[in-house]
Amino acid sequence: FLPTKDNKRQKEIYRKIISLLNDIVEKREKEMQLGIAENDDLLGILLESNRNHQENGNKGMTREDVIDECRLFYVAGQETTSLLLTWTMVLLSMHPNWQIRAREEVLQICGKCFPSFDSLSHLKT
Repeated sequence: FLPTKDNKRQKEIYRKIISLLNDIVEKREKEMQLGIAENDDLLGILLESNRNHQENGNKGMTREDVIDECRLFYVAGQETTSLLLTWTMVLLSMHPNWQIRAREEVLQICGKCFPSFDSLSHLKT
């Protein structure tokens, strides 16, 4: 709560995130009103559900609630991914034979190219 340098920076980052998410939600709401938005992602599902609740006389979620849900999923997803990658590296370093197998498989499927989204689905090890 003290106005330290770190706390000020944290609050500024938080305000930027909220502002960006607010812009994204506002844009999607306008697209939904025009009928050009696809509701095949988390934001679309949340907004469609919210609109259905409001049409049936229920209160539904506020825009702030939708923004908080999106922020939570983003942060949780980022943390989950980083933990997965960390443990993968730890386990590969503990088991060099698996590290060699994984490296050989990547080289066999991807060659010298950087792995693409399509090539990742072919990796089994």
